[in-house]
Amino acid sequence: MAAVADTRTLRLTRIFDATPERVFDAWIVQDRFVQWMCPPGVTVQECVIDVRPGGGWRIKGLNRSGKVFASSGIYVVVERPVRLEFTWAHHSDGDYALPRGHETTVRIEFRAVGAKTELTLLHGPFADDPSTEGHREGWGGSFDKLEAFLRRTA
Repeated sequence: MAAVADTRTLRLTRIFDATPERVFDAWIVQDRFVQWMCPPGVTVQECVIDVRPGGGWRIKGLNRSGKVFASSGIYVVVERPVRLEFTWAHHSDGDYALPRGHETTVRIEFRAVGAKTELTLLHGPFADDPSTEGHREGWGGSFDKLEAFLRRTA
């Protein structure tokens, strides 16, 4: 994984031992996505994804300290197996009925490197440094779980 695009936008790159189609499908097939999304120690209780431009996604669960969280967004770009882009924001008190906080954009690019895939994620801009760091850690843990998922399902 690597560097930061600016101080409040993450840029993470990871090579996965799977084709771009398999890695892309792990992001767009709900029963696959729920198996790796969120870092270790986070429990996903609800996950709904409607992967199409204008379609929504939402995820709810318990964070490592046992506090309920809820996040949601809208898919903006879906280009299989090259690129995904969607909005992201957390809901106050883990309740979808409450207002969403600061909205960011997640852009993921999938590039074939032989039989493997280079995934580059840009996420931001965040409102503050703690949020940036928290998401860096969260994506790192999620990518570790994605790597293990792809190995298990090869």
